[in-house]
Amino acid sequence: MNFPLLILIAVPFLTAPVIYPLRRTPLAAPFAAAVAAALVGFLWIAPWSPVAIQQDQTSLGAPLVVFGRSLRLTETDRWALSTLWGCAALLFLAAWPFRFERRLYPIGLAAGGLWTIGLLLRPITLGTFFMGGAALLLALTLLGEGHGMEGATQYLIAASLGFLAWVTAVWAAEQAALNPGQPLWTTLTVVLIGMALILWLGVWPAYRWVVLLFAEGAPVGAAFTVLLLNYGTWFWLLAWAQEFPWLAQLPGWSAGLQTIGILMTLSSAVLALAERGWGAIGGYLWLASSGLSWLALGTGTVEGIYLSAWTMWIGVIALAGLAFGLAAHRRMSGSTESGRVPLDRGPWVIALLLGSGMALMNVPPFAGFTARWAFTRLLLPSHPVLALALIGSVGLLGWALLRELLAPVSEATPLRPMPRSAVWFGIAWWIAELSLLFAGPWLGLRLETLARAWIRVM
Repeated sequence: MNFPLLILIAVPFLTAPVIYPLRRTPLAAPFAAAVAAALVGFLWIAPWSPVAIQQDQTSLGAPLVVFGRSLRLTETDRWALSTLWGCAALLFLAAWPFRFERRLYPIGLAAGGLWTIGLLLRPITLGTFFMGGAALLLALTLLGEGHGMEGATQYLIAASLGFLAWVTAVWAAEQAALNPGQPLWTTLTVVLIGMALILWLGVWPAYRWVVLLFAEGAPVGAAFTVLLLNYGTWFWLLAWAQEFPWLAQLPGWSAGLQTIGILMTLSSAVLALAERGWGAIGGYLWLASSGLSWLALGTGTVEGIYLSAWTMWIGVIALAGLAFGLAAHRRMSGSTESGRVPLDRGPWVIALLLGSGMALMNVPPFAGFTARWAFTRLLLPSHPVLALALIGSVGLLGWALLRELLAPVSEATPLRPMPRSAVWFGIAWWIAELSLLFAGPWLGLRLETLARAWIRVM
């Protein structure tokens, strides 16, 4: 019996009902964040003795058999779960000052627990149901205090259809493995995976739910949702490629990932010009940043995979700053409408929104600029038009952000006091962003194991 792995799986489900009655109190956020941070520490401190499963695979500790299925923790899984729970801890703390985010703590822990089981299950057939369950459960965090109904509804539709596409893709992939040489099953598997990615990642034309979540839903809950789906799918797709090695060898595999990344980045830059409001523009900024990571992954090169992992890791800081700024903006104005907080009345909130937006665009002096610059140089010799388009997308997104800053106050409405935590969170956020910029080389070395897992399957 692998007791450390059992503890890792059980803790989120045991603590969620404890946090639920505390969700209305100030204790909920630090308690949930402490649980998430403790899980990250446990992943790296617990004694995981490597056990050979196959000739080319090892497990950290003996597999845990549950209902006839094997749950095992690999080095890649440890990175994936560390990413999940580390980001969750940061977002739990970001939601601390805001009452309309209180559903996030218990539901976030439960959704993270389901996602953990889904990722660790081998084979991944049953894991699909746990991953889908986690995605559907997150809809409950998006309703806030009576807000976000349209965005939550559209997300629920996208998550449900995406879950069905994943389940059907598992069946098609198994049929392809049982019937080699029949292109029908292979083609059907790739098409279904592409549909699932489009729905879960918010790729054009299924992007609208992401924008609506940030525009009208509970901001930190929306950030947790898009983060879990984007980061979870990044690792989930790696598990697929390891389970069905022939997938990554198909000619359209890399091209499909690149197409998804291009659509997310370029369409977001263009569509952002037609939007008003910090939340809607913030949703497009997140889509564009995520698209850059998927485009880098789709190149199938060592450099591209490293850049994809790097942009994925540093994006959570910008996302947390954006979510906190949107929540503070809503608390001050009492509305999700645009242009209602003057610059002189909420300077730290405006600074967070602007800084987070620039960080998601990967411009200087933020850490993401190192990845964008390296990726542009990587693309320029072989795809000069695409490289120039990516540079132009930054200008379009920047114009949308600046236009929102300069939008006039539509009417004189009383503003609530700016939350004191905004100042301290803003200071911590800027320090974290600049620290990441200087820690880039060291963190890049630490990501070597994670990037190597992708290199082996591509």
